[in-house]
Amino acid sequence: MRKNTLLITMIISMLFMTSCNMDGIELSENIEAPKNNNLPISGEWRIEDYKINATSGMDEEKAKSYLGTEALFHNDLISLGENYCTDPSFRIKNVDTEEYLIYHYKVTPEFLNIDSNIIEVVSITGTEQFFYEFLKVSKNTIIVNIEGVFYYLNKVSEDPEVEGVEQEKLTENILLDTARTFNEESLSTAILLGLKSLDLENNEEGIEKWNYRTLFIRSENKEIISIYEMKDILLPRKTGFWKVNVEREQKDDKINDNILAYPLNKTLEKGTEVKDKEDENKESTIKNILYIGNDYISLENIHYRNKGERVLEFYPVDNIGKFKPLMISDVIGEIGKEAFIEGVNKEILADKEEYKNSSIDLRPNEESFGLFRRNGHWVFNGRINYVDNGISIYENFNIKAIPPKEVVYYDELSIPWNRIKSKVPEALDAFTSPNEDIGIVITHNDIFIYTIEDGEFSNKPVKSIRLNSTEKIIMAEWAVGRYPKLWEEEFLKHAGN
Repeated sequence: MRKNTLLITMIISMLFMTSCNMDGIELSENIEAPKNNNLPISGEWRIEDYKINATSGMDEEKAKSYLGTEALFHNDLISLGENYCTDPSFRIKNVDTEEYLIYHYKVTPEFLNIDSNIIEVVSITGTEQFFYEFLKVSKNTIIVNIEGVFYYLNKVSEDPEVEGVEQEKLTENILLDTARTFNEESLSTAILLGLKSLDLENNEEGIEKWNYRTLFIRSENKEIISIYEMKDILLPRKTGFWKVNVEREQKDDKINDNILAYPLNKTLEKGTEVKDKEDENKESTIKNILYIGNDYISLENIHYRNKGERVLEFYPVDNIGKFKPLMISDVIGEIGKEAFIEGVNKEILADKEEYKNSSIDLRPNEESFGLFRRNGHWVFNGRINYVDNGISIYENFNIKAIPPKEVVYYDELSIPWNRIKSKVPEALDAFTSPNEDIGIVITHNDIFIYTIEDGEFSNKPVKSIRLNSTEKIIMAEWAVGRYPKLWEEEFLKHAGN
């Protein structure tokens, strides 16, 4: 016990870190905010069992190799095998077990041998990015999903213990990682940008079609090391990288789009594509991706043979079109619903007095919302759809609610939008890295990459990338620290696929 206490004290001293950041913790009514010394998960744990999900690309031999892997949970350090994060923060929520597992992991509670109707979910984020999400089955058992395999960890000890060579290696890695965080001369940053553009050459009968691509940009010490491109969307997720693309089908004079989303560590087989089952019987529906992130996707469904109706829908990536679209209250609670109704009343209904006694239906649908870019941020917009004189009309309105981190992980500008516009008047959009070392500006025709010096963009862009006609950003995922090189390896592995 004394040795363990001494070890923890030494690590804390070397890291010069403060205690665990519990800001922004998400609490349900029956969860008490933990104190710094009372973490939602603490101590030493060990992987002692596993179950392979059907969507996993991991074979039995590799899955079995994780058995015996140890995990360490402490105020200033969380580790799982060779992976670790420093300065962790925790987000806790109580969820309906069946609904959560089906929506997020495509499994049932019975598959995981969970008999509780409510389960505690603990999400851990480090100084770099999301680490892991743990399902707290009991006081001494937790489950984590790694590449589609569910691993059961049992508690070994309340006090973290790392001995011998492992301790030296871990301490060395932590110090190296901390040095990267605080030493501006060793900044490592990368971004995956998802883009869409109208396909002006292959549009049929005036029916819109979009092309999607992903750009990877990596910098080291504010120098752009690599820029790569691949077709379709490469999506970084908690369980690994996924591929997302839109497949267009033409049959019996109908045109329908299906969105395919699948893990790259698993070959896409018949039956694994994610299709909108409800659209199979509809008349010609095409899909426009507005936003895609780690767990959620925002879509515009266009029923072009039904008076051109354009409907907003919001789904978990794991269940695109398999269930009803989410309501905004499903995503951000009652606050979101109130902001939705307020937006309808102020921006739509207040100007539609003439429709009050007409047959035109202006009732808001809480499922009708999506994410759009505005002034360097992702913002929620709602939509009212109605028919007037046989013509389908829609009007968007603002929803004054900030997208939570579960939806958009990082959406900060270290340089205010008005200063960016002053520097680059033609700017339509902008992004700045969590390291505050590089910034990206989008114009009508180009992507410009700047370095950030003393809180300002460099006088000239260090690199530029030509945009396709009408091209817009639908995804922006940052990686810092040790992750940029790992992302680059993964990108190059799949760029030709």
